[in-house]
Amino acid sequence: MIRKLLPIAALAALSACGKADGELNAGNWKTTMKITSFEIPGAPAEMQAAMHERMKLMMTQGQSMEMCMTEAQAKAGVRDFSKNAQQGDCTLDPYEQGGGKMSGTLKCKAGMFGADGMKMDGTYTADKVDMNMAADIQQPSLPGGKATIKMNVVSERTGDCAK
Repeated sequence: MIRKLLPIAALAALSACGKADGELNAGNWKTTMKITSFEIPGAPAEMQAAMHERMKLMMTQGQSMEMCMTEAQAKAGVRDFSKNAQQGDCTLDPYEQGGGKMSGTLKCKAGMFGADGMKMDGTYTADKVDMNMAADIQQPSLPGGKATIKMNVVSERTGDCAK
């Protein structure tokens, strides 16, 4: 009897809060991306140091942008939000989410992350998404042809959209 009531109780709880798991709140969202690690394994030490110096701002303060999320975008949820954060034709495959946690692999056509894509994992609420991402960059112009990058992306609802 209790087993039959649990799905009904879960559905009632979701209905009471009005949001499905992974659904976000519409409004103004600020996204900040910080690079936490960038390495070019085949590069000489002085090239590595010069690259880190050029990326110092991205590694300390990060880069931020704001957007007005519509009701439709918010209802589409954290999966679409995560996928669309990357420009281009991207898919999340595989992807899992539930109970405030998510993980997956972002794969973009003509992307620099190669066939393995960018691995991601993180947490979410209706007002915040916090993701850690990591990838191998495939670029023939790099010494050794590749680099590794790790970053943290935090998106938070900051209020209503400006009219």
